[in-house]
Amino acid sequence: MRKKLETAKEELEILPQGSLRCTSSNGTDQFYIDGNYISKKKVELVTKVAQREYYEKLVPVLEDAIQKLSGVVALYDNHMMEKCFDKQCKARKQLVTPSIQTIDMKVEAFMKQTYEPSGFSDEDMTEFYTHKGERVRSKSELIIAGELVRYDVPYHYEMPLQLNDWGRVVTLRPDFTVMNRTNGKRYIYEHLGMMDNQAYIESNMKKLELYEKNGFLLGKNLLLTHETSKSPLNIAVVDSYIEHFLI
Repeated sequence: MRKKLETAKEELEILPQGSLRCTSSNGTDQFYIDGNYISKKKVELVTKVAQREYYEKLVPVLEDAIQKLSGVVALYDNHMMEKCFDKQCKARKQLVTPSIQTIDMKVEAFMKQTYEPSGFSDEDMTEFYTHKGERVRSKSELIIAGELVRYDVPYHYEMPLQLNDWGRVVTLRPDFTVMNRTNGKRYIYEHLGMMDNQAYIESNMKKLELYEKNGFLLGKNLLLTHETSKSPLNIAVVDSYIEHFLI
């Protein structure tokens, strides 16, 4: 495929340019280049222009196919390298340093990350504790943490995340930082719990804009749930996010 791409690009360097239009009159094909009628005596020119237009369409298709195939090959290579390590017995694994970090190793490294937890103000009298013994800020966060545990999703609560804000480093603490145990992909999970409070909405819009500037995009590596005082957290929605993105 790469050879075909090279050939097409080389031909584009030498083939004549022009916009070809093909019509038919009384069963006879007629050709126009840049609006000018081309007689049958110049059929070679028509052929070359047609070939050029074909290559112009073919090149981006080949480039896209090569890029996608390269991605598939890379995934296959990584998978096969992981299998070389995973198929060994436990004793051998302890003796060998793998060339590529396996998914299990990524999850293990993620769960071993340590950080100082965010504090609570003296005015905050709520006391919600997860199965892991973490104190969270709301009943909804307690529910989300419980669902993550139920689905065996690795997570950290309010783990610091450094972001760039016009050259200035800003540290945020997403509600949850989670990892897909199947592919090792990491996500930020924010729950917007007071969406009928204008000041809260404005504050979180700024946070979401900062996430976007740093490449955290909704549905790609950023997950959001929300609620209001009249419309509480829907656990079914939480489970849908978990089932779609995290397992």
